[in-house]
Amino acid sequence: MTAVEESGADAVRGRLPSVSVVVPSYNYARYLPNNVGSLLEQQGVDVRVLVLDDASTDETPDVGADLARDPRVTYERHKVNKGHIATYNEGLLEWADGDYCVLLSADDLLPQGALGRATAVMEARPDVTFVYGNPVRFTSGGPLPEARGGGRSKVWNGDRWIRGVFRAGRNLILSPEVVARTTAHHDAGGYNPKLPHSGDLEMWLRLARRGAVGWLPDADQAYYRVHDSNMHHSRFDARDRLYQLRDGYESFLDGDGQGLPYAGEIRTAMRRKLARGVLRKAIRALDAGEAAADGLTVDELRELAAELSDLRVLPEYPGLRARMALGASRCGRLDPVTSLVTLRRGRDWVRWHGNRVRPV
Repeated sequence: MTAVEESGADAVRGRLPSVSVVVPSYNYARYLPNNVGSLLEQQGVDVRVLVLDDASTDETPDVGADLARDPRVTYERHKVNKGHIATYNEGLLEWADGDYCVLLSADDLLPQGALGRATAVMEARPDVTFVYGNPVRFTSGGPLPEARGGGRSKVWNGDRWIRGVFRAGRNLILSPEVVARTTAHHDAGGYNPKLPHSGDLEMWLRLARRGAVGWLPDADQAYYRVHDSNMHHSRFDARDRLYQLRDGYESFLDGDGQGLPYAGEIRTAMRRKLARGVLRKAIRALDAGEAAADGLTVDELRELAAELSDLRVLPEYPGLRARMALGASRCGRLDPVTSLVTLRRGRDWVRWHGNRVRPV
């Protein structure tokens, strides 16, 4: 019997895993009915939903009150805007009391079966602190893509997962595709207000420090809406994004990651990976005949990489130095070389999430 089948058997016996879903919302009244509807339609779990309105100026109060007619839905409203981090922490730490918890932005959705699949893994493995799958991006106004519902799962030791995320040098999770064990979330504490744009990365690392991590490689666990006001699509230059990502990693190492015997190793690997990404950005810009990318000149990108790592040990640096000597206007002929370099990022993802993942 698979974990999902075991969850269904538990439901027949009258035992349903309870899931507290926190839906922070600011001026997203138009999305709330579908968002909450996708939660109430989840099967095999006992769902409660908190719509936490951060002092919206649109029709959210009316929509929230209408949704709260369902006894599984609670609507609460801030008198003043507190910001997203305070709103997250209020919902997750003060309200969520189910076996498991989810933080789902009001503009996102969950596919059918998402909660049942994730909780089944944690029901079968009490050491797993959170489970994630694949997010499906979609655009407002268009039809929802078909979501896969595969039940195969993989579980990583927390230390191994932490090492892998540092070596990847990027956040492998968007956010809505995560279901966490509530006791682990409470033990980890709230999102860090000093990390408004990388607090989720730090949170996954903090949860992994407390146990194992589950992954559903064949399941699409969330619908992630892409639109201009979406936080992940806010406009920041390369320096801002890099600092935010670096600070998420560093905050973990300076906090919950203190005492890890491999902390120095993964810090160095992370900083080197980030520096290599910056150099590749500069190379792509030059090969496109441009002297700048993401709001920074090539010289500024080079300096940014140098803040993170010794450029002499980075394999991209000789190529960048040669291109800088040629100048942007004469680098167009190097496009084939650049395409090979930029494939590395895709291979890194496959290596980490593929079937041939090796212990680190």
